[in-house]
Amino acid sequence: MDKPWWHQAIVYQIYPKSFKDSNGDGIGDLQGIIEKLGYIQSLGVNVIWVNPIFKSPQVDNGYDVSDYFAIDPKFGTDVDMEQFIAEAKKRGLRVIFDLVLNHTSDQHPWFQEARKSLDNPYRDFYIWRDGKGGRAPTNWASFFGGSVWTYEPLTKQYYFHLFDQKMPDLNWENPRVRAELYKMAKYWLMKGIDGFRLDAIIHLAKDRRFRDFPNPDPKGKVVIAESCYANLPRVHDFIREFSKEMKRIKPDCLLVGEAASADVALAKKYSRQDRFECDCVISFKHLDTVTLSDEPQIPKEWQKECFDLSAFRKIMRRWQEDLYNEGWPALFLNNHDMPRMLSRFGDPVHYHFESAKLLATLIYLHWGMPFIFQGEEIGMTNLMLDSVDDYHDSQLTASAEVLHHLGYSNDEVLQRVHARSKHTSRGAMQWNAQLFAGFSVARPWMGVNQDDPKITVQEQENDPHSILNYYRRLLKLRATHQVFAEGICHILEEKNPHIYAYKRQLEKTVALIICNLSSQEQIVDQSDLSSYTCLLNNYGKSTCDQANQMAPYECYVLFKE
Repeated sequence: MDKPWWHQAIVYQIYPKSFKDSNGDGIGDLQGIIEKLGYIQSLGVNVIWVNPIFKSPQVDNGYDVSDYFAIDPKFGTDVDMEQFIAEAKKRGLRVIFDLVLNHTSDQHPWFQEARKSLDNPYRDFYIWRDGKGGRAPTNWASFFGGSVWTYEPLTKQYYFHLFDQKMPDLNWENPRVRAELYKMAKYWLMKGIDGFRLDAIIHLAKDRRFRDFPNPDPKGKVVIAESCYANLPRVHDFIREFSKEMKRIKPDCLLVGEAASADVALAKKYSRQDRFECDCVISFKHLDTVTLSDEPQIPKEWQKECFDLSAFRKIMRRWQEDLYNEGWPALFLNNHDMPRMLSRFGDPVHYHFESAKLLATLIYLHWGMPFIFQGEEIGMTNLMLDSVDDYHDSQLTASAEVLHHLGYSNDEVLQRVHARSKHTSRGAMQWNAQLFAGFSVARPWMGVNQDDPKITVQEQENDPHSILNYYRRLLKLRATHQVFAEGICHILEEKNPHIYAYKRQLEKTVALIICNLSSQEQIVDQSDLSSYTCLLNNYGKSTCDQANQMAPYECYVLFKE
């Protein structure tokens, strides 16, 4: 079977609100993206993933859509969107949209109609149930806290929402719902985009028995019940039908499914070509390789974490070797839903440039599709604001209050937020050393780090040793040498616990990647390195003579044919 075009894809993820503001309102927009398309092209990427830009009340930063056919005025107009698509194509850049199919905003006309009466034509577009004994239909917990059920007084029933109560889940069992969503998605394909990143796609199917989940809590609190609303067998039917409808319009469109909790077996089901579901799967499982501080009194998401390289090596070995020619994983260490990778896994204090380059080398030459998140290519770190409230998230503020009640000081709470919150990845893109980092002439909607003028595009553009130009060389290697797109990947055994090494091989061509993930010099347990040539080194070395003795956060890309 011929390999699809997206085996050569390198994706650049844009969080529009924080990328570039063109009209001075402090919010990034489509014209700002258009202005920077030349820069994006220069990185060596060939696909742009745009986070949600549809009309939305912005309860969840655009993931609560109130009109799928309209661009949110904060970002621009339909004309701006058409110009963006056209200008991207001129530069050989494909465009995929973030598409939310699991739920809508409660301001969407469908839900506004559905809540009016039990017999409204749109009632069955959503999931409604009677309560049980004066309480919610089940004890299932929402991912955003509290119950998945919210009571609607007018009709005296509860509606279902996996996320915020202002984001009701759609009823995918209703063929009318599916038909409307397919019509909408086809509309955007016909507009010229090249596919979708499918948000929360594993949650489309729910256990329709709606029974309580076993709960060991004697107080009967709601409980996360993923087996009741994640990765159910029925979801594959829904995804396959969606894929069939999209490929009928655009046979080579790219469908990337977000399957955060998917293991290797599920990733195969979602992304194997002969199953006709997704083309690529985004799982967070490889980032579960952290150890948490022993603080059982606070939620896990606020405990301090430490990267466990041994666990990472083990899980990557399984993903890389089991998925080879069986599925197509996303390669990433950060995105808009988690802290920035340099702050989380690197050393931005002592080895900022070295560890930023190393982390890119570590992840992007594996088997799969690279996803570069805006700003990582210049070494951006977590956004550190002065107050929890400055992050504009009511749930974050509520979580901070929980920590305060447990006796944590304001500084201690803020340290946890700076280290663990997903909002720290959403600071304004740092273009230059001017006010607000050149993102806007107005104060950015959330904030910007501006403590180091070297961490800007302008400062790094003409520096051959910059993180930015290292990314360009790395991505050019990925695109130039077929071994990185199609070669088998083996994660190598290594006696030194600080070394991560892997080999890509395609026929007689071999690439060897060696990374030292520590702040100390390390000896490498790899022999016969003299037969390789050095393609890339983050310390600027051109030979592999010293590859057995690596400096702090040093990495090599070695090659032989």
